[in-house]
Amino acid sequence: MSAIFGILRFDGREVASADMERIADKLTHRGPDGRAFVADGAIGLGHCLMRTNVEDQFEAQPLYDREAGITLVADLRIDNRDELAAALGIEAAELGGLADSALALAAYKRWGEGCAEHLLGDFVIAVWDGRARKLVLIRDHTGQRGVYFHRGEDFFAFAPEVRALWSCPGVPRTLSDAAIGRMLMHDMSPHEGATPYDGIEGFGGGTVLTVQADGGIEKRRYWEPHADPAHEGKDEAYYVAAYRRVLGEAVACRLRRVAGSPGIIFSGGYDSAAIAGLAGDVLKTGGRKLVAVSSVMPADYVGTIRHARRWVEMCARDMPWLDVHYVTREGKDALGGLEKRLIERETPSLNYAFVQDELCAALAAAGARLIMDGHGGDYTLNPRGQAALARFLATGPLRRFGREFRAHLRLSGHSLWQTLKSDLAGMLMPPAVVTLWKRIVRGRTPLWGDQPVATAFAGELIANGTVDPRNLRIAACAETAMRASLLRTLARVCSTPTPGIGLEAARHGLELTRPFHDKRVVELALAVPEDLYLKNGRNRYLACMALKDIYPAEFQTRWRRNDDEIPDFQRMVKTIEPQILAEIAHMEQSETLARYVDFAKIRRLLAVRGADDHNSGWEQETQLALGGFLTARYIAWFRCSNR
Repeated sequence: MSAIFGILRFDGREVASADMERIADKLTHRGPDGRAFVADGAIGLGHCLMRTNVEDQFEAQPLYDREAGITLVADLRIDNRDELAAALGIEAAELGGLADSALALAAYKRWGEGCAEHLLGDFVIAVWDGRARKLVLIRDHTGQRGVYFHRGEDFFAFAPEVRALWSCPGVPRTLSDAAIGRMLMHDMSPHEGATPYDGIEGFGGGTVLTVQADGGIEKRRYWEPHADPAHEGKDEAYYVAAYRRVLGEAVACRLRRVAGSPGIIFSGGYDSAAIAGLAGDVLKTGGRKLVAVSSVMPADYVGTIRHARRWVEMCARDMPWLDVHYVTREGKDALGGLEKRLIERETPSLNYAFVQDELCAALAAAGARLIMDGHGGDYTLNPRGQAALARFLATGPLRRFGREFRAHLRLSGHSLWQTLKSDLAGMLMPPAVVTLWKRIVRGRTPLWGDQPVATAFAGELIANGTVDPRNLRIAACAETAMRASLLRTLARVCSTPTPGIGLEAARHGLELTRPFHDKRVVELALAVPEDLYLKNGRNRYLACMALKDIYPAEFQTRWRRNDDEIPDFQRMVKTIEPQILAEIAHMEQSETLARYVDFAKIRRLLAVRGADDHNSGWEQETQLALGGFLTARYIAWFRCSNR
């Protein structure tokens, strides 16, 4: 998790070293092992170094090739070093002393912008091609390394964090009304490179962005999520073996060269447990441990809140290479340290931010620099297959449906009525019918009626096309089109400027990487037949077969529900509800905030459940209420309207 940044001026002025220094100062946490930049006429490129892999000892960026007129900075991990070196004619003896950035430079010299198709790993690369008078930015296939940019009238600037861009004179600091609406209404549309701020953008994974010296910008997609034809049309035995091989290689690539102990945010679910289990083959060889940090209830808790501790303990029992640490919520809540988080991050604080902060802090304290999580499993190799039973009924054969129906009843613990209602009728009902039914149940209010957004503001966003109500989180969709759902989610994930909790991890000096977002994993996942999403009543069937000797035996009969990062979420919110209500009473006096947020609706949502009316972190009404409050709190802080 190094950082790269830069400025390209179009107005004939030279890049000021002071501007580069200001950006670098905002990225200090990403460069504990040094920083350097070059400001040469109209171009300035910088690099903040954090050594994660063994080859990072050779890093000395920015890199120059004066003969070719090329300057390069990169934040990267290249997985196909051997293959790339062979294609470039680099001998094995020489390769051992080369940093990944040197390979990227050689690749650009050979293939130009086309080098992106030859690289495998996590990366964001910036190249100033002096001969062609252009700046080239390249982002890895799924966007595991993040970047933001501002294209102004006189200059172009880029950095991995928005707050670093704001330190550059001329970059606007304006919160977008469209972004506020999308946050409040939970818009799930993939908005390519969208950020909450006017004048600041990103670009998706699998993209090359080219900026000409005169300010012209072009984007080119070099990769889209798709099935690798080599994996299509195979039998079950092939997919079981391929699952183990491909995901295992994705995990190994992240661990083979890492210096020190890696870490994982560990829920003990199918996804994070797959990564933790496959990590054993690499870690056992070197006698290293995988630091695993889990958010759970306290050890002495007795009650009905479902949480991950027992599953984590099963994994620790069967995976001796795990070094397990627990984070519990005593003394911690969503409002504790909120102002400090806003000042340090300058980004919205979401419902789970305080727990993610604790998890990252625990991993950093244990000495990790590289961390992983299981994010992405649900929409790549480990889809839950909630609609698989309905799909069998709709598409046949009926004999297969009968077998799966009986197995489903046996393993799920659902009643016959519950299965018919939720797993069949609910999944087969056309989206238009579901939408109509929801509106009737809500008293003919629109689908977004429960979202804590002011009615007039929501109507304005829908009328001008900023928000499409069909793409809201609550909107009905064709449930049995499971592959289409995976593709929609992947498109949304790949379009974001920075990955998930990547910014939170970075604040703690951690590099986040996600094996389920690996290009190879995605291309295998999209080739797996939907018939294998559920078999013998088992969701995550493929994972259970492929990792039978790695997963704890209890995973073979475990149901598909995940354990939440804040299992006692309802209880937590109830403890801070008086403070929330007091702050709401103050904020709703602001005409600016009242234009966006329906504070009365937040009060109603908070009143739906009591402290003991919990759903192990999945309390939708309370989640909406807290999310709406935190969005209002951020707007107030950002615009200083809370003063």
